[in-house]
Amino acid sequence: KTTLSINLAYIFATKYNRVLLIDCDLRKNTLHKYMGLSNKHGLTDALLEYRQTKKLNVEYFQSVNDPSFAGTMAVLTSGIHIKDYINELKKSFDFIIIDCAPVGMISDAIPIGNAVDGTIFAISSQDTNKKDAANCVKLLQRNNVNVLGSVLTKAKSISGSHYYYY
Repeated sequence: KTTLSINLAYIFATKYNRVLLIDCDLRKNTLHKYMGLSNKHGLTDALLEYRQTKKLNVEYFQSVNDPSFAGTMAVLTSGIHIKDYINELKKSFDFIIIDCAPVGMISDAIPIGNAVDGTIFAISSQDTNKKDAANCVKLLQRNNVNVLGSVLTKAKSISGSHYYYY
């Protein structure tokens, strides 16, 4: 996918003056490696700054020139790895608990799961079927996420049970 993205950007850069190639793969960001660019600053930094200023800072963009280009192609690498940031946070806290998006809907849990020591998989008994839950756990494991265990939420109580709390 990265090679395809780079090649498409190069093709469009031969015809159009303003082409931007962005690396949004925060899990396996390799665009900067293929293109020989720095990944010290990039998309993650640009987004954080944009959130504060609501202004686009082109200083995060790196320029690529080629004689065949109609103009200059800009590249926005992914920027700091989430893993690097979490490792820095670990120096200041005894425990870090991160609430992620659902695994099956958005893949954000995978790069974050790779950056942390372990993941607890929460399953809603009323909203998640067994097959989907098993597939999500397999997806995490295939991507080397350390699944420590699971927690079943929204479980219906058995009436008359003296263990029922709420």
